[in-house]
Amino acid sequence: MEYPFSETAGESTAANSTDLLSPAVQNATFVVFDPRGREILGDAPSLEHIFSTTPNVIQEAPVYVPELNAIIFSTFSPDVYPQSIIYLNETKPRLETFYADPPVWGVNGGRYRDGKVYWAVAGSGEARGPNNKTVGQAPGIYEVDPITRKSSVLVNNYFGVQFNSPDDLVIDNNGDIYFTDPWYGWAMGYSPTPALHPSTWRFRPSTGAVSVVDNTINQPNGIGMSPDGSMLYVTDGGNDIVNDTISGIVYSSTNTHCLWAFNTNPSPAGKWLTHRRPMWCTESVGHDGFHVAGNGYLVGASGTGVDIISEWGELLLRIQTDFMVNNVQFAGPELDELWLFGMGSISRVRWNLTGMPDARS
Repeated sequence: MEYPFSETAGESTAANSTDLLSPAVQNATFVVFDPRGREILGDAPSLEHIFSTTPNVIQEAPVYVPELNAIIFSTFSPDVYPQSIIYLNETKPRLETFYADPPVWGVNGGRYRDGKVYWAVAGSGEARGPNNKTVGQAPGIYEVDPITRKSSVLVNNYFGVQFNSPDDLVIDNNGDIYFTDPWYGWAMGYSPTPALHPSTWRFRPSTGAVSVVDNTINQPNGIGMSPDGSMLYVTDGGNDIVNDTISGIVYSSTNTHCLWAFNTNPSPAGKWLTHRRPMWCTESVGHDGFHVAGNGYLVGASGTGVDIISEWGELLLRIQTDFMVNNVQFAGPELDELWLFGMGSISRVRWNLTGMPDARS
């Protein structure tokens, strides 16, 4: 397209399958940018709307639990305390309420590992459970047994200073937990004024040690790790906090809204990060929910769709939706379904791309 990089309907001499402005492309469910994108889709890809959700309310932290063949997720709203669970064993997925014990609210990210669910929790204050039982909580990393529903806090401070609002987490092959801690929870009314710089942290459950591993990203958000653990990926949503006294979030197109890659380097204290570099810049909103597929491809929720990127930063495929997608999760016995969670809809993609073994994606 020539300068000034815009057209009105009918100006193009020909609408073709490679013209991103053509209605055929704009209305497509799947847009292939590379031959590998066709391999991802397979012979009969589909995007199916499963549940309607409240418009303008975010659905977050989906975690697939193989023992239950179910997905636990969070409605990220200050007045919603329980989580939800989708059972996949039946022909039609079934949605029920999920209460942790003690209750936990403001869950923003999650991962499954060895029979447990791990949550990045932004909410601060009182969580209300059944019968209006309340429990105080601080932002942090929580562990939940999905069978008994018993919950416990693993870490919620750095030498007595409360975390800002943990957003998402990933667990490496040694069991160390890496989590992002932006200011978004405060800006959205979930947590008090931040006391720490937006950072990415490493928590070692084996020792209780907490270490900052990066503090260079504006507002770190989604996080994932390559199947072999040699790469850590962190997203930046491209948002600004209004200022340090007035809460609120403003999207800025001049911010990075990038996916960043780091090399991981083993040490006795855990993996350290080096060689930070941008991998992919989203078209508009930066990736929120982020996962790594079993083959190393990168899958990020990017507003009105999902980007699938190679491990080298090449856009392979885009899923386009008519609702805002906040998060995604591989699910199903073969981990070959991708569930999309967002404002107004929960949907399911069936294709050829699978998550990591043991539901680690």
